[in-house]
Amino acid sequence: MKQMIFLFFALVFSSCGSTNVVLDYDEQQNFAVYKTYAFFSEMDSGLSSFDQKRLLAATEATLTAKGYIKSENPDIYIDFKTAVIQEPSSNNVGVGVGSGGNGVNIGFGGAIPIGGPQSFLELTTDFVDARKGQLVFQAIAEKRFRINATPESRTEFFQKIVDKSLAKYPPAKTE
Repeated sequence: MKQMIFLFFALVFSSCGSTNVVLDYDEQQNFAVYKTYAFFSEMDSGLSSFDQKRLLAATEATLTAKGYIKSENPDIYIDFKTAVIQEPSSNNVGVGVGSGGNGVNIGFGGAIPIGGPQSFLELTTDFVDARKGQLVFQAIAEKRFRINATPESRTEFFQKIVDKSLAKYPPAKTE
């Protein structure tokens, strides 16, 4: 029984922290030419102004660590779009009743959801070539988001989701 309880909690905690990221990019593009960046001036990220500031600060920190420079005349523009997705709780407790004998078997089962719905933030990050006006890189990340989180937790959340989104930027050049 102790093993079942441990397994249950391990599964619950491991499912809460992962960030799913999907990347796409122009395979013909030479990403080495991009040294400077700027954010779209008319960005409509879908976030509150506080969260948008956190997102931009996290992106600046990540790109600065990678050696990119923010500029008034950038090589690439960065844009963000977000969506909050509500999903019913995926944590359930199974209940079953069964009976059998004399060749007759009867069984009933069901699941009782634990907790309320979960919120996930889907963050789409677009890198657009400033000269050509073409999308060259896109990352779509999804992570569980607590709507009522503290400002400090939100800052940490945005740094983690940006770090995961840009972990493979620039894409490795294939020969």
